[in-house]
Parts: sequence; C-alpha cells; structure tokens
Amino acid sequence: MTSGISGSTWLSLAGSVIAVSAALTVLAVLLFRDYSRDMREAAQQVSFVNQVSHELRTPLTNIRMYSELLEKDLDGLPEDIAETSRRRLEVIHGEGQRLSRLIGNVLTFARQQKKTFEPRPEVIIPDDVISRTLERFRPGLESLGIVAEHHRGATDPVSLDADVLEQILGNLINNVEKYAADGRLLRIKSSCSAGQLMIVVEDAGPGIAASRRNDVFRPFFRLSSDIRHPAGTGIGLTIVRDLARSHGGDAKLCDSDRGCRFEVVLAVNSSIDKNETGSAS
Repeated sequence: MTSGISGSTWLSLAGSVIAVSAALTVLAVLLFRDYSRDMREAAQQVSFVNQVSHELRTPLTNIRMYSELLEKDLDGLPEDIAETSRRRLEVIHGEGQRLSRLIGNVLTFARQQKKTFEPRPEVIIPDDVISRTLERFRPGLESLGIVAEHHRGATDPVSLDADVLEQILGNLINNVEKYAADGRLLRIKSSCSAGQLMIVVEDAGPGIAASRRNDVFRPFFRLSSDIRHPAGTGIGLTIVRDLARSHGGDAKLCDSDRGCRFEVVLAVNSSIDKNETGSAS
C-alpha cells in the first residue's frame, strides 16, 4: 500500500514536473519570439534613424555652404548695411553647427548600437583640436555670458582619432551650455602622459548629486522630467563614455567643490616624431 502511494506520488510529481517544464518551454519560445521581434524592430528603427540622419547631412551641407558664400558677398558691402545680415548669418551658422552635432550624435549612437563603430587614429596635437572645437562654441558661450578657459597641457603629437575627441568635447561643452550656463564658467584642462590623454571639463553650475552620477551616462536618462528644463536627446553623455571606452579609456563624473567635473581618459600612442604631424593639427 505504501509502495502504491509512493508510486502514485512520484507519478504525480513527474507529471507536474513535465507540465511545468512544458509550460516553461512554451513560455521561453514565446518570450524568444517576442524578443526576436523586438530586436528586429529595434534594428529596423536604428537603420531608419541612421539612414534619415545621412539624408539630412546633404541639405545641411548645402545650407552651410551657401551661408558661407553669402557671408563673402557681404564683405563687399558697407558695414552699416551688412551688420544686420551678419548677425542673422551668425544665427544660421550656429544653428547649422548644432544640427550637425545632433546628426553626428545620432549616427554615432546608431553605429554603437550595431557594434560597427571603430576609431580611426591619426597623428594630431590634442590641444590644437581642443582649441579648434572650443572656438566653434565660443559665440554661443559668449552669448550666455560663459567665460571659457583652456589650460593647455597636451601640446605634443599623439596618435588619436580627432573626430572622437571633437565629439566628446562637443557633447561636454553642450552640456555646460544647457545645464550650467548660470555658473558662467567653462574650464577645460588637458594633459598627456604614460600613453594616456586626460581631458577635464569643469563648470560652476548646480552640479549633480553623487547618487546620480552614474545615471547620467545611461541612454535617454534625464535628471528631471520638468518640461521647463532644457530639452535634449539624452544620448550625449552616453556617447562621451562609449567613445572614450572605444578608444581604450573611460569617462566619469568626479567629486567637485562646485558644479560638475567630468574626466575623460583616452589611450594614445605618444611615441610620435614631431615631424610626422605636418598639418594634422
């Protein structure tokens, strides 16, 4: 009798295990199918955004080209007549550069999602790239009353992807424009040693709580959902960290007495003959 009960119990347990296993298998198949569909849809979305961003670059290039030609046309006019048109052209230039950065961010983000981004190192002088990038932002910074400082400490040639450095800096400077303009300060420090280029970007804005410092690098993360806060794509700082890591380094938000202090490290080859730089700067 005991044996019979034990046998039926085992049969019941075995039946339950089989039923649960079958249910889990069906559930796994359904989840996998949904996941595969989601992945296909995500890939299609990334591909679509990538294609649209590429398409936007052509008219943007034409807008910038013709605005530059128009600026040359104004050189032949008396300054009192051309002054208003020059101010309007500055707005066009500024908005064109902002749109170009947005497109660049979307394309970089799409390539990173598809794991197709690869740095392309060349011989450059980091401080020259930093200065050039900062100059492009200077009109906008000055209009906000932000004093921009660059403490040069990376004047020797290295092997580094200049586009990566420019895009990292562009996103960090843009971050100051959006969220720390009230501090009226942007300070960039550069240094290079032991095969590493370090870029420090500091501001005097409201800062970010220590508990949220890692969150700011997550894609689409916003510190506040308040519609009164500056709008953004939410991928700028994600791109900063991803680009730094793709170049053998990293990016982090560090302790600071005031505002934010971002530190970016990039691995570089500093064993470069200075004669190799040519016009790379």
